[in-house]
Amino acid sequence: MRWLIIKNALITLTIGFVIVWLSSRGEYLATASVYPTDFVFLWLGVVLAGFASIYTIDDLQRGSWHKSAVIYAFYYYGAFGLFADGHVAGWDHSSGYIEKLFMSGFIIFVSLFSIVVPLIVFTISVIQARIISIAVENRQL
Repeated sequence: MRWLIIKNALITLTIGFVIVWLSSRGEYLATASVYPTDFVFLWLGVVLAGFASIYTIDDLQRGSWHKSAVIYAFYYYGAFGLFADGHVAGWDHSSGYIEKLFMSGFIIFVSLFSIVVPLIVFTISVIQARIISIAVENRQL
């Protein structure tokens, strides 16, 4: 199961990086060189991908893929909210940690009322949870 946890963490991290790149409109490295808080939150995302992978694999061994899909959705929504900061509607980029967390929460709250963002995030989350649950079931045989 150790390799499955590592592979799941890498898949989660890769999807998270794609979401970061898309939400920052491809300008992540340009803004991260100016605002070091982006690098801190990127490392936090790496650590959280590992913890989410450990927790979801444990849940999937018990047969609960629904909770895993919700955890992935929270992770991907967090990545979207944190790195869409400064790239939405011409707003300025947040310079501090608290300001960035506040703006992230605001962006996530506003995006919940759209159709596209929740649909994409929850679709990716459910697909990943189902694929990983199939992999866990095959390893238990």
